[in-house]
Amino acid sequence: MHAYGRHRSTLTGGPFGIRDLTPRTDDLVVRIAPSQLPRWIQALAYRPGGQGVAGLRWAPHRSGTALILADSTLVLDGVDERTWRAALAGRPAGQASLTPHGVPVFAAEAEQSAAQAEDLAGIVDHLSSTLRRIRLAIPLVRNGHVHFFTARRLGDLHLIEACAATPTVLPLWISQALPLALWPTGRSPGHEPADPHAAVLDLVTTVEPTALPAHTTTDGPALALCHLAGNQDDPVLVQAAEHALTVAARILSDPAHAGLYDGGGWAGSCRTYPEGTVHGADPCIPPGAEEVTNLPDDELIRIGTRTLGGPCEDSRSLQAGQEELVHLLDWALAATTRPRSLPAWTRERHGSALCSAQSLSGRSGTLELTASSTGVYQVSLHDLRLSALAPENDAVEWEREAAPSQSAAVLLAEHAAIEAPFCLPFQREYRKQRLLLPTSAPAGPTVRTVIASADYVLGFTALAGILGQLRHRVEEAYGAADGHWRSDPAADEPYDYLASLTAYISDWFALPSPHEGEEANTAAVDSTAYLQHLAAHRAAFDPFVTRYLAAADKLSGIRTFEERHLAGTTALRTADVAALACQDVRPVREPLLRLVRSIPQDPDHLSAWYESHLGPMA
Repeated sequence: MHAYGRHRSTLTGGPFGIRDLTPRTDDLVVRIAPSQLPRWIQALAYRPGGQGVAGLRWAPHRSGTALILADSTLVLDGVDERTWRAALAGRPAGQASLTPHGVPVFAAEAEQSAAQAEDLAGIVDHLSSTLRRIRLAIPLVRNGHVHFFTARRLGDLHLIEACAATPTVLPLWISQALPLALWPTGRSPGHEPADPHAAVLDLVTTVEPTALPAHTTTDGPALALCHLAGNQDDPVLVQAAEHALTVAARILSDPAHAGLYDGGGWAGSCRTYPEGTVHGADPCIPPGAEEVTNLPDDELIRIGTRTLGGPCEDSRSLQAGQEELVHLLDWALAATTRPRSLPAWTRERHGSALCSAQSLSGRSGTLELTASSTGVYQVSLHDLRLSALAPENDAVEWEREAAPSQSAAVLLAEHAAIEAPFCLPFQREYRKQRLLLPTSAPAGPTVRTVIASADYVLGFTALAGILGQLRHRVEEAYGAADGHWRSDPAADEPYDYLASLTAYISDWFALPSPHEGEEANTAAVDSTAYLQHLAAHRAAFDPFVTRYLAAADKLSGIRTFEERHLAGTTALRTADVAALACQDVRPVREPLLRLVRSIPQDPDHLSAWYESHLGPMA
């Protein structure tokens, strides 16, 4: 992951160059794209100073070449010894060799190997299991980037994925919500599994000392779970909570479920309440869901009736009872798998909200967490000293959501705080969608290289889908040389406004736009200046959109939409679209080329043309 960094799998034959792989009992068979063999050697070969994998050795194998590290074996399928040795011979000068198996490990290498093992302790099984199911990454990175990295938060190492340009701590159980039975048994946490009864009671009494009756007895943990999950202390629901705690204890005592502690614990699944607001997917079904709902129907109906607040149809009450038990189990697991390394919370002097603040590592700013008494939590970055954030008071809000209780809000805020420190390289300012931390743009960008590094590429079909509507919103527009964005000296507000067709389209699709005074603001989209602007903010237009907009914006002065559209479509109709397709790193199919060639020059025909080819317009 360190050597590959952020990369587009269409250029590497798959994530990290992996075409496919087969987990077996004694080894892992990996098939990599042939072009990636030198890159793998560069990534894996140990060099003094800590790069590469210390202690790694190789040996011929009946299926190819085996890479051996301690008692683990990875087989590069189809890479015979001759191919392997030839690739080794082509390594960069000064890079230490991958030596054959049986060669003793040198002292410095042994020390580095121990340091690497210690650094990865606690997450190595997580990483290995993720590798063995690398195809789970395909839906994340389709037409986009692969971006996995490890990062520390309060001393704990986490696996982060930012394939969709949003950092998300990645536990095994959130990967496509596969049943945990399909994942190999991981290592137990660095401590004995916690007792759900004690964990839930301790959380609620610590966060909300007055939440429970003063003289709670044996029902204390169940009452605490009801409060945590936002329930009343109804006797039926208290009994249901006790049942959920008992099931949670059995689940967490099974080593097969050690993965529940990964990624900051089960609170990551609870962060998807209400459905889809955080990660864009429904909460995962917790292990033990079948067991916790395996009660007689009359008991489930009674629980559901209490949850709904009154009698309903038996079928509805039955379903509500099942959902409530799973809900209680979710929160029991979240409280029990709460990481031991915790931020320091303090109570506001004149209020009941809880707050936590910690300096960011490696840059100015603070990570601030709040959890109100009503259960609303907020995680944000402050004092970042970024000029682009001046209108937002130099702060970035990472997440603000509602939880069932203040105790639940603390759990969710702590989990969101794992991701927040790493969000800045992916964060964009609101008005022009520019990266807060622009990347270094290459000196000689091309449409192809800009697409290769972009988080989002505006494709021709997306553009075609809005042109019919845009013509009614943009009666006239300036050319690129006049400025994509222009300011009005007579206006009361200092902001500039949309001027060119490119600016209107960029605003529509939330793509980054240049500021007045920047060279890109008066440059065509196919110019070096504009391509550098797009590259700096990791966005791109596909070759056909680039051709259309460059021609449409070439006309200077104020022109009608019809005039600019005619110029853009004429440029596409007279272009060698097959040659344009070669400027894209992604596959371009013939149906798209036919669509490009057929775009009507009369805006009145755009809607009918689009619908005949692709369905109703956006």
